[in-house]
Amino acid sequence: MIPSSRELIAGIARTLENDVLPELANATWTASSIRSCLTLLAHLEERVVHEGRILYQDNADMRALLGRLRADLSEPLPQAAIGISLVLDVTRPPTGYPSVEELDATNQRLKATLEQTITALHEGRSGLGETRFQALNGSILAYLAAAAERDRIMFAKASGKPPL
Repeated sequence: MIPSSRELIAGIARTLENDVLPELANATWTASSIRSCLTLLAHLEERVVHEGRILYQDNADMRALLGRLRADLSEPLPQAAIGISLVLDVTRPPTGYPSVEELDATNQRLKATLEQTITALHEGRSGLGETRFQALNGSILAYLAAAAERDRIMFAKASGKPPL
Protein backbone atom coordinates (compact mmCIF):
# COMPACT_ATOMS: atom_id res chain seq x y z
CA MET A 1 0.00 0.00 0.00
CA ILE A 2 1.30 3.44 -0.94
CA PRO A 3 1.13 5.99 1.91
CA SER A 4 -0.91 9.13 1.30
CA SER A 5 0.71 12.55 1.22
CA ARG A 6 -0.79 13.22 4.63
CA GLU A 7 0.71 10.00 6.04
CA LEU A 8 4.13 10.85 4.59
CA ILE A 9 4.08 14.32 6.15
CA ALA A 10 2.94 12.91 9.51
CA GLY A 11 5.76 10.33 9.36
CA ILE A 12 8.37 12.99 8.71
CA ALA A 13 7.03 15.05 11.61
CA ARG A 14 7.06 12.02 13.97
CA THR A 15 10.66 11.23 13.06
CA LEU A 16 11.78 14.80 13.64
CA GLU A 17 9.87 15.10 16.91
CA ASN A 18 10.69 11.69 18.39
CA ASP A 19 14.17 10.96 17.03
CA VAL A 20 15.88 14.19 15.99
CA LEU A 21 14.56 16.80 18.44
CA PRO A 22 15.61 14.91 21.61
CA GLU A 23 19.17 14.66 20.24
CA LEU A 24 19.23 18.42 19.77
CA ALA A 25 17.90 19.38 23.19
CA ASN A 26 21.10 21.25 24.09
CA ALA A 27 21.45 22.92 20.69
CA THR A 28 18.90 25.68 21.24
CA TRP A 29 19.00 27.25 17.78
CA THR A 30 18.83 23.91 15.96
CA ALA A 31 16.02 22.63 18.19
CA SER A 32 14.10 25.83 17.51
CA SER A 33 14.53 25.30 13.78
CA ILE A 34 13.20 21.74 14.07
CA ARG A 35 10.18 22.96 16.07
CA SER A 36 9.51 25.52 13.33
CA CYS A 37 9.65 22.71 10.76
CA LEU A 38 7.24 20.66 12.89
CA THR A 39 4.77 23.53 12.95
CA LEU A 40 4.96 23.85 9.16
CA LEU A 41 4.56 20.09 8.74
CA ALA A 42 1.45 20.16 10.96
CA HIS A 43 0.03 22.85 8.68
CA LEU A 44 0.97 20.91 5.53
CA GLU A 45 -0.56 17.71 6.91
CA GLU A 46 -3.96 19.42 6.89
CA ARG A 47 -3.35 21.61 3.87
CA VAL A 48 -2.60 18.69 1.56
CA VAL A 49 -6.00 17.21 2.41
CA HIS A 50 -8.15 20.35 2.34
CA GLU A 51 -6.49 22.92 0.06
CA GLY A 52 -8.09 21.85 -3.23
CA ARG A 53 -11.61 21.81 -1.79
CA ILE A 54 -11.07 25.13 -0.03
CA LEU A 55 -9.71 26.83 -3.15
CA TYR A 56 -12.52 25.38 -5.29
CA GLN A 57 -15.19 26.70 -2.90
CA ASP A 58 -13.42 30.03 -2.39
CA ASN A 59 -13.22 30.54 -6.15
CA ALA A 60 -16.93 29.77 -6.53
CA ASP A 61 -17.81 32.16 -3.69
CA MET A 62 -15.60 34.92 -5.10
CA ARG A 63 -17.07 34.50 -8.59
CA ALA A 64 -20.57 34.84 -7.13
CA LEU A 65 -19.58 37.88 -5.05
CA LEU A 66 -17.80 39.58 -7.96
CA GLY A 67 -20.80 38.87 -10.21
CA ARG A 68 -23.12 40.62 -7.75
CA LEU A 69 -20.67 43.50 -7.33
CA ARG A 70 -20.34 43.87 -11.10
CA ALA A 71 -24.10 44.22 -11.46
CA ASP A 72 -24.31 46.76 -8.63
CA LEU A 73 -21.31 48.78 -9.81
CA SER A 74 -21.96 48.84 -13.57
CA GLU A 75 -23.69 52.24 -13.47
CA PRO A 76 -21.93 54.16 -10.67
CA LEU A 77 -18.41 52.68 -11.17
CA PRO A 78 -18.22 51.33 -14.73
CA GLN A 79 -14.42 50.86 -14.68
CA ALA A 80 -14.67 48.58 -11.65
CA ALA A 81 -17.44 46.59 -13.36
CA ILE A 82 -15.33 46.23 -16.52
CA GLY A 83 -12.38 44.98 -14.47
CA ILE A 84 -14.60 42.40 -12.81
CA SER A 85 -16.01 41.29 -16.18
CA LEU A 86 -12.52 40.79 -17.57
CA VAL A 87 -11.42 38.50 -14.74
CA LEU A 88 -14.71 36.58 -14.69
CA ASP A 89 -14.34 35.94 -18.43
CA VAL A 90 -10.79 34.61 -17.95
CA THR A 91 -11.43 32.56 -14.79
CA ARG A 92 -14.36 30.40 -15.77
CA PRO A 93 -15.37 27.57 -13.44
CA PRO A 94 -13.24 24.48 -14.13
CA THR A 95 -14.45 21.51 -16.06
CA GLY A 96 -13.20 18.16 -14.87
CA TYR A 97 -10.81 17.87 -11.94
CA PRO A 98 -8.50 20.90 -11.76
CA SER A 99 -5.07 20.77 -10.16
CA VAL A 100 -4.39 22.68 -6.94
CA GLU A 101 -2.00 24.86 -8.96
CA GLU A 102 -4.81 25.79 -11.39
CA LEU A 103 -7.20 26.50 -8.54
CA ASP A 104 -4.57 28.62 -6.80
CA ALA A 105 -3.78 30.63 -9.96
CA THR A 106 -7.49 31.35 -10.42
CA ASN A 107 -7.82 32.20 -6.74
CA GLN A 108 -4.97 34.72 -6.97
CA ARG A 109 -6.57 36.42 -10.00
CA LEU A 110 -9.95 36.61 -8.29
CA LYS A 111 -8.40 37.96 -5.08
CA ALA A 112 -6.51 40.63 -7.00
CA THR A 113 -9.74 41.71 -8.68
CA LEU A 114 -11.59 41.71 -5.38
CA GLU A 115 -8.86 43.93 -3.89
CA GLN A 116 -9.13 46.34 -6.84
CA THR A 117 -12.92 46.33 -6.46
CA ILE A 118 -12.65 47.11 -2.75
CA THR A 119 -10.38 50.05 -3.54
CA ALA A 120 -12.78 51.31 -6.23
CA LEU A 121 -15.72 50.87 -3.87
CA HIS A 122 -14.04 52.99 -1.19
CA GLU A 123 -12.85 55.60 -3.67
CA GLY A 124 -16.35 55.84 -5.18
CA ARG A 125 -18.14 55.81 -1.84
CA SER A 126 -19.62 59.29 -2.15
CA GLY A 127 -21.02 58.55 -5.63
CA LEU A 128 -22.59 55.31 -4.44
CA GLY A 129 -24.39 56.78 -1.46
CA GLU A 130 -23.93 55.50 2.07
CA THR A 131 -26.73 52.92 2.01
CA ARG A 132 -25.52 51.31 -1.20
CA PHE A 133 -21.88 51.47 -0.05
CA GLN A 134 -22.72 49.76 3.26
CA ALA A 135 -24.66 47.00 1.50
CA LEU A 136 -21.84 46.28 -0.97
CA ASN A 137 -19.16 46.53 1.70
CA GLY A 138 -21.23 44.25 3.94
CA SER A 139 -21.36 41.57 1.26
CA ILE A 140 -17.57 41.74 0.93
CA LEU A 141 -17.10 41.50 4.71
CA ALA A 142 -19.47 38.51 4.84
CA TYR A 143 -17.43 36.76 2.13
CA LEU A 144 -14.16 37.49 3.97
CA ALA A 145 -15.54 36.09 7.23
CA ALA A 146 -16.74 32.92 5.48
CA ALA A 147 -13.38 32.51 3.71
CA ALA A 148 -11.46 32.89 6.99
CA GLU A 149 -13.67 30.28 8.64
CA ARG A 150 -13.19 27.92 5.69
CA ASP A 151 -9.37 28.33 5.88
CA ARG A 152 -9.27 27.73 9.63
CA ILE A 153 -9.09 23.93 9.25
CA MET A 154 -5.68 24.19 7.57
CA PHE A 155 -4.18 26.11 10.49
CA ALA A 156 -5.87 24.55 13.55
CA LYS A 157 -3.39 21.70 14.01
CA ALA A 158 -0.36 23.96 13.54
CA SER A 159 -1.69 26.52 16.00
CA GLY A 160 -1.81 23.83 18.72
CA LYS A 161 1.95 23.27 18.52
CA PRO A 162 4.05 24.48 21.47
CA PRO A 163 5.82 27.82 21.01
CA LEU A 164 9.16 27.91 19.28
